[in-house]
Amino acid sequence: MPFGEALKAAMAGMSSSPLAIALLMVNVAFLVFVTMLLHDVAENATTREKTQSEIITKLIAQVQTCKS
Repeated sequence: MPFGEALKAAMAGMSSSPLAIALLMVNVAFLVFVTMLLHDVAENATTREKTQSEIITKLIAQVQTCKS
């Protein structure tokens, strides 16, 4: 059964219960919010990792300069 038909069947089954539809919409909104939040967290972690890598590279270069 294709996704569209399954969605239509689910909505038809819940049409008598508007509370179920509202709960479904809240759950979908929550999933979208969490996905956006996790994307931001991953982006911040990537930026932090890049910055730390650059700092470590500079530190290694300075240590090697001091040894010479």
